[in-house]
Amino acid sequence: MLSPQEQEELMHLCWEYQYGSLNPRQAARLEKMVLSHDAARDLFVQYAGMCANLEWEGIVDPGPLGRSTTYDPLPSGELRTIPDYLPEKQGNRRWALLLSSATLFAFCLLGVGYLVYSQANRQNPPAYQAQIIRLQEAHWATGKRNWLQNQRLRTGDQLHLEQGLVELETVSGARIVLKGPARLNAIGSDQFRLNQGHLFAHVPPAARGLTIETPTSRVIDLGTRFGLVVNPSHETEVHVIQGLVRFNLLDTAREITETQDLTENTAVRVQPESKTITRIEASPEIFVQNLARNEPRIVAHWKLNEPESSVTARDSGDHQLDLNVMAETGHSPFTSKPAPHNSSTAAGPFRSQLHKLFRTLNTTEAELFDLKRFTITLWARNPSRDRQGDSDTLFHYRNTRLHSTSQLNLYSDSNSGRLGFGFLDAANQYHSWQTNQNIRWDQDRWYRIVFTYDANTAAPNDSIVTYTRTPEFSSTPDLQQTFTNIKDILPLSPGGVLAVGGSTLSDISRHWGGEIADVRFIRGIPDRFSNSQAQPALIADP
Repeated sequence: MLSPQEQEELMHLCWEYQYGSLNPRQAARLEKMVLSHDAARDLFVQYAGMCANLEWEGIVDPGPLGRSTTYDPLPSGELRTIPDYLPEKQGNRRWALLLSSATLFAFCLLGVGYLVYSQANRQNPPAYQAQIIRLQEAHWATGKRNWLQNQRLRTGDQLHLEQGLVELETVSGARIVLKGPARLNAIGSDQFRLNQGHLFAHVPPAARGLTIETPTSRVIDLGTRFGLVVNPSHETEVHVIQGLVRFNLLDTAREITETQDLTENTAVRVQPESKTITRIEASPEIFVQNLARNEPRIVAHWKLNEPESSVTARDSGDHQLDLNVMAETGHSPFTSKPAPHNSSTAAGPFRSQLHKLFRTLNTTEAELFDLKRFTITLWARNPSRDRQGDSDTLFHYRNTRLHSTSQLNLYSDSNSGRLGFGFLDAANQYHSWQTNQNIRWDQDRWYRIVFTYDANTAAPNDSIVTYTRTPEFSSTPDLQQTFTNIKDILPLSPGGVLAVGGSTLSDISRHWGGEIADVRFIRGIPDRFSNSQAQPALIADP
């Protein structure tokens, strides 16, 4: 059944078809509707027959598709000037009815012929499937085609994007943003195969049905915005930002083994070896949704799911900001501990400063961490209980050559369990704050911690900070506080050390103690983290 909106759209397309004014996108949409819906096919044939009948009677203009050089119908106003007393022969009426029926039959044949032709086009697709409309710092794989803006993809064409961004528009009007490294094949009308990479699709109603194949699954859009991730091991994630997506899990023969309809703000992951669908948190910020807009974007994403005894934590973001253990004296924090929220493994325990993960940031890397408006999210559990230091550090940055204290520090107080943060302001003054609520950390229970900072305006003392903590398997935070009138943070100084699980110093025991997973630094504040209400002021450290 066609919805009222689809019926209205189909009538409009039939009208444009009759008058020869369909553009390529409209033609593709009309073809898709007629081939996909029996009701659309019937309406198209009926409309064509009706137009043929009216044109024969001279009531309507046949349009370019029906007009001939020897036939020009009278304007409707002139039809009234024909005298009523003109002689009429009975045979003429029967002849007119016969011709009308013949014309209707002819247009039915035309409709059937159109369908046959369209089906042939489906088997031999149109000249192109999509067009590259924007490129941003795109670099292509060696030996592969270097695509340019405005070039068109035909069936069988492949994009081998090493890095950068590419925005495509399909013939039916869907917009696709591809982030490298990525491998994308055009396999048919509104059909693509993503073998690797990040893909975001915005699909208007006219392009509904866009299909993306992956090595393990098939994603069918039902009118929505969604993101898709396929990593080199073929682990696949689907994040639905808006609307509805049908997710089909496939076996090695590409046969469907399981189907789920995913709604707004839901996401799933499929591990290639397990072939099971697992629910995860939807994360819109890991996708570039529009090259023309400045949206929240991942600067660094350390999943911390490395194999046991690894000495490097890989950054799955675009900038490859990998973290490492300390040379010579460092110990791997990777011990295959279970991770939260359906992830594989976590890092930890961070038993000492020697277990921390760190990186020295150069000038270019330090500039990526824009401290005017940012979000840090991570999972943590089991902070240190031996109380060797005054705080258990989660995320830390310091340039010891320039500053005698931290530029940015997220921590939990060793005695009260309160969440806290400290930073240098523009005058190189250090400020440290804690939430005003003592916090219990249940043994072996994971907690999601979200820290957001917004400099707000150009004024120096009106920044907004929010701390949120949510236990695993709970939809409600057990701590959420938003605070105003905070000073502005000094930008990160190049040459400093960014550390996870410990501080930049080795002579003070400010390590986290337990486990940490899935650390993200996001430039900007995603919508789902920006709805907090202001709470009483933070408690400043003495």
